[in-house]
Amino acid sequence: MQFGLINAYSTLNLGDAAIYSAFRKLLPQVELVACVQDKNPDPSLGINFLDQRPRDCDAYVSVGGDIFNNSREWLVTKAFLLNLAELRRKPLHTILFGQSIPRSCHGLSFILLRQCLLNLAAVCVRDLESYHKLRKAGVDARLSYDIAFVLEGSASAKETAKIILSQKAIDPAKTAVFSVRGFDSMYSHDNAQFIERMTQLSLKLQEQGYQPLILIQSRAYGADNDLDVAQAIQNGAPGTEIFDPFLDNQSVPSWQLAMALFSLVDLVIAVRFHTAVLSLAAGRVPFHLHYSNKGRDLCHRLKLPGCDLSQFNPATEIPVILAASGRSFDHSTIREQVCSDFHWCLNQLPAKQLAGAIAGRLA
Repeated sequence: MQFGLINAYSTLNLGDAAIYSAFRKLLPQVELVACVQDKNPDPSLGINFLDQRPRDCDAYVSVGGDIFNNSREWLVTKAFLLNLAELRRKPLHTILFGQSIPRSCHGLSFILLRQCLLNLAAVCVRDLESYHKLRKAGVDARLSYDIAFVLEGSASAKETAKIILSQKAIDPAKTAVFSVRGFDSMYSHDNAQFIERMTQLSLKLQEQGYQPLILIQSRAYGADNDLDVAQAIQNGAPGTEIFDPFLDNQSVPSWQLAMALFSLVDLVIAVRFHTAVLSLAAGRVPFHLHYSNKGRDLCHRLKLPGCDLSQFNPATEIPVILAASGRSFDHSTIREQVCSDFHWCLNQLPAKQLAGAIAGRLA
């Protein structure tokens, strides 16, 4: 039995890598194939990465996060149309799970996406805004959470994280980890302003006795590479350190190393969505600086401390951030819901595909 993970993006974004690993965990007896942009995809994720988009599979799962971003908002990009073509290939054998409908997908692009989704075996999204938008448009969507909530950390990743912190002479008990990103046409936020405010945050954290540590969540393409932003913040706030979980030997998946880091430090400040998700999955409550509907939804539904990134003022928010110190989170109920929702989606597939997937259900 072979399932194709369609509309996959990159293993150089640890959020996407976590998503692929989550499907691997939920379908342990099924061969999973995908195609990503990377020259050397991470082999530790348990996915068979192909040179071309998956074809002739028994079933397909549309994966990733805001994959239906459409940067030419009043027109339609070629990349967007290629993603829609994957949904049209075998719609009755295709489910969409754990994705969001981003702000940039509206007008003509949303009309085209809606037509594709109406024909799929099942559609399950991870935020209320996407859910209400689809239901209003007549799509029988289901609401769940991000699939990465099913993941768990590992002892080897924790030991590796401890070694990296020790090499940097960092005491995790007095460390505040935060993620960053570059902003472009996909997300409307002022990049220079973001760097300035995160630099101020780093300086404020140092005033409070914390070691600021920037997590590189993505080393992918264009604005989705965190290194330049991280270095700009480091230049403006000397003493800030950088934690890059993308190991050269790929002995531990990047997302596992990130989860290990979250479990060790005192504070987690999540700009990127999967920093928040994986922190929660590691049992820690983050302060979430959200910039899109997926992050806003996570904050509201789970009552997390946080605010809209556009409204973020480091000076006034620092007491709320510090109040999140050491707060634990039990994600077992969310994990069970994600598993249940995914299995419901599998049940909508034709009998032959369903029979092959049932054998691999997560206990």
